[in-house]
Amino acid sequence: MLTQPSFTPAEDKLGNALPSRRDEAWKWTDVRAKASEHAGGLIEHGIPHLFTEGAVELNLRGDKEMGEGPMSALAEVLETPIYGFTVKQTVTEKPVRLVMPPCGHTRIQIKLGSRARLHVIEDHRGAAGGFSNIDMAFIVGKGAHLTRTIITDDPADHVRIATTHIEMARDAKLVQHTLSFGSALSRLETRIDGQGDDIKALINGAYLLGGSRHCDMTSHIDVARPGAHIRQAVKGVVTDKTRGVFQGKFHVERKAQHTDAEMRHDALMLSDTSEIRSKPELEIYADDVACAHGNTIGQLDESALFYMRQRGIPVAQARALLTQAFVADVFDDMDDAALQADILAHISKWLGA
Repeated sequence: MLTQPSFTPAEDKLGNALPSRRDEAWKWTDVRAKASEHAGGLIEHGIPHLFTEGAVELNLRGDKEMGEGPMSALAEVLETPIYGFTVKQTVTEKPVRLVMPPCGHTRIQIKLGSRARLHVIEDHRGAAGGFSNIDMAFIVGKGAHLTRTIITDDPADHVRIATTHIEMARDAKLVQHTLSFGSALSRLETRIDGQGDDIKALINGAYLLGGSRHCDMTSHIDVARPGAHIRQAVKGVVTDKTRGVFQGKFHVERKAQHTDAEMRHDALMLSDTSEIRSKPELEIYADDVACAHGNTIGQLDESALFYMRQRGIPVAQARALLTQAFVADVFDDMDDAALQADILAHISKWLGA
């Protein structure tokens, strides 16, 4: 049983600190409105659990300031402790699993030294009627390689905000894959600060929403130095009365010459009552770059459905197969075959395939 706060967030200054549709960056994800209805954990602290074989060590407190933003500021105001993890070995043999608490405010900092390698599997499973605010920071050192695999599977009445700040030094590499099934309100935000030369980032994800769920995938990538190579692909599937949101921005500073960056968002709308809001952006001040973005929103190909039905495949199965093929390719470049199979199994289960 979650402990409910003794105040109504809409009437209290803490509730007023939550972002709402009046904030441009949050206009499609009104945390204040939802938190007033789903407040379990709003004034609590959460404790993450890290499962590893000794590749990292736990510090009582992180040694660097966390990122900026309204939810980070709220966690700081509530004096949420920072759980710090530092990679001890150059290479970790197996992925480490980071299990998020069922509700509450949680601050985590993970630091990778020079040429360190780390694969973190983040498991987000909230409690019914809960509120989660995850504030994470990664400091990726020179030549280090960070792999993140993020899976969120919350109850339909959970509210989840997960903001990750990633600082990348020279030759650092990031590979990130996200699979989300949304919740009453969910926002997964990735903010990258590329302060080193020749950084590389692959940021792929997918959201699959049913019922009345909401998922917002937001990213902001700031490139300050030359030679960055960035690829981002997000795919979404919405049905029933759900809402999908994608906001992506590449900010390329004047010194970041020879940046090569591409961003894509593609989504399927499987019902007339679902919604998608998409806002890809490029802000470029360098003059020798190759940057592009693309966005498509549509329905299943009726000719493909007809072709499959002509060959004896039931319509429900045909729709599921086409949808799975549409979503699955953002996970094609995963190195861990077993983990990739697990993600595809989650997708198949959601589709009923």
